[in-house]
Amino acid sequence: MIKKVSVVLTIVAWVGVVRPLGAAVEPPQNVILIGWDGAQREHVEQCLARKELPSLQRLMDQGKYVKIDVEGTTDTKAGWSQILTGYYPQVTGVYSNSRFGPVPRGLSIFERLENNFGTDKFVTVAVIGKKQHCGEINPPQKIRLDEEGQQQSDAKAGKNKKKARKAGANAQPGAGRKPQGTIVEENGIKYRVIPGSPYYGMHTALDVWEFGLMEDQKVGSRAIELLDKYKDKPFFFFVHFAEVDHSGHKYGENSKQYNDALISNDLWTGRIMDKIQELGLAQRTQVYVTADHGFNEDAKGHSFAPYVFLATNNKAVSRDGRRQDIAPTIYEALEVDAVKFQPRLDGISLTQPDNRPPARLGPAKRARQAAQPAEEPHRPDVVFVPTPQEVVDRMLELAQVTKDDVVYDLGCGDGRIVVTAAKKYGCRAYGYDVDPRRIKESQENVNKNGVGALATIQQKDIFTLDLSQANVITLYLLPSLNVKLIPQLEKLKPGSRIVSHDSDMKGVTPDRMVTDVGYGHTIYLWTTPLKKQPQTE
Repeated sequence: MIKKVSVVLTIVAWVGVVRPLGAAVEPPQNVILIGWDGAQREHVEQCLARKELPSLQRLMDQGKYVKIDVEGTTDTKAGWSQILTGYYPQVTGVYSNSRFGPVPRGLSIFERLENNFGTDKFVTVAVIGKKQHCGEINPPQKIRLDEEGQQQSDAKAGKNKKKARKAGANAQPGAGRKPQGTIVEENGIKYRVIPGSPYYGMHTALDVWEFGLMEDQKVGSRAIELLDKYKDKPFFFFVHFAEVDHSGHKYGENSKQYNDALISNDLWTGRIMDKIQELGLAQRTQVYVTADHGFNEDAKGHSFAPYVFLATNNKAVSRDGRRQDIAPTIYEALEVDAVKFQPRLDGISLTQPDNRPPARLGPAKRARQAAQPAEEPHRPDVVFVPTPQEVVDRMLELAQVTKDDVVYDLGCGDGRIVVTAAKKYGCRAYGYDVDPRRIKESQENVNKNGVGALATIQQKDIFTLDLSQANVITLYLLPSLNVKLIPQLEKLKPGSRIVSHDSDMKGVTPDRMVTDVGYGHTIYLWTTPLKKQPQTE
């Protein structure tokens, strides 16, 4: 039996398709997204030429095969987060296997389909091969370093050796080191803070979420069992095969084991397709097979492996695309109105024309910037994602806001922090944003809540703003933008408080950090003067 195979993503949809002109496509009711994790496009095409992948060929004969290029990091966390949401990492917070956090609640395809069709009328399922980087649902952690050190000492002294041996035997190839997290100090005690996994917030929305199955046979068999169970309701399945990626890390991309793993992925993809046929669902189900990243040629890694593929029986698919285009294609097939989504999707359905500049196969930040319309001279530095109200309340509570404070919200979005500060604490509150759409929304929110006497909204560049009149600053920016603000923040009066949603400030030690607020959010608090960390060479 093959022991290593890459991830396959199968999607089955039971809803109508928005059809481009001239495309005769029957609306599906189910979607199965099958992931072949780590499947390099060139190697897949070589296998197709040798007729080693008959199931993939059958799917292509029913629909389409297109090339998918990866913008951003070519690894598992970044890949599946982008595919399962349709967003760049600036929205999801998932940049790579080592830089990540929980995807904000409500942005995954699972949650949006459940919300659109109703949790009692639509089924969502995820059956995942990997133990790490795809599927794990670890909450944010805050570990005392002295306790962590004792555990390490116990391990060195021979305690828990059996447990360690077992963990080593079951290790996932290519998983790398566990997240190192951030070291913070509170009341003289040092902690290691590790972010929650990308899937921590979304997994509770599904009817079934299973991960760590490792072997294709276990993944495929379980998916077939669940198809039997849920055959009478419309559904979306995500079926993830991991052996290709595992074989690549262990033996290399050009190895026989890697090739055999692709054949194994294809075998189980075919069995899933056969099950759909047996259940009489073939005419009502769309299947999509894709990969999160490829593999470096003749190597055991995928540091730059941006060439993957999509095969589907959706005949309306008409062009090559990018990872973030897959979710919009599925929404369109199921007749879900994705235009109303906030924030707007970064991807474009693969059935629609694509007038974007060529894909930027490099850092995700550059890729997103390249995708922005050139005619807008001053774009926001971050995509607007609303802070959940429970996080807003906790931020202002942590900052110990009173009626005598002056609150500045830098990047005010829809104005909810400004409105809450004015309404709940009776203090002066100012919201600043560079985006005129956000300014309009914020002002409408101020007017609706009757706090115009206390709340002020202005369109200004936060990086040129004089902050000296404020004594509470609220932030929901990227970590790099927090760092950019340090020179301005250092001019605040002593005792001023700065609170940040989810993003730290590299080089500055927070006074407090509160984890697991709401669905996996973190809040950082700094007081002035800032406690800058000594620079290390």
